Amino acid sequence: MWVRVTVRGNSMSPTLHDGQKLLVRRLFRRPRDGEVIVFRVPDPELPHRVKRVAAVAGDPVPSWLAATLPGLSRVPDGFVVVVGDNPRSQDSRQLGLVDCGDVVGAVRGT
Repeated sequence: MWVRVTVRGNSMSPTLHDGQKLLVRRLFRRPRDGEVIVFRVPDPELPHRVKRVAAVAGDPVPSWLAATLPGLSRVPDGFVVVVGDNPRSQDSRQLGLVDCGDVVGAVRGT
């Protein structure tokens, strides 16, 4: 099953651009490292985010995130760490770990 999503903002620039239309494949598996995913967040104005998976369950917590999650050395089961391609993007430092249950799907062709 496929879902159409429109990119809002520049968090994934230069890979994706504001207003770009994406074809998102619903996932019936866990996201993979490096995959660009769409996931739900509790924000009524922008209820979805598009980010790249930086670490999956069982991976070490990335050094750039370790200070935000003291005492957590590995990504827990059922969660992923996300990062935007734009260095000024929100990522797991602000959004926290993303629950795999909130992942809508993976962007095709990125």
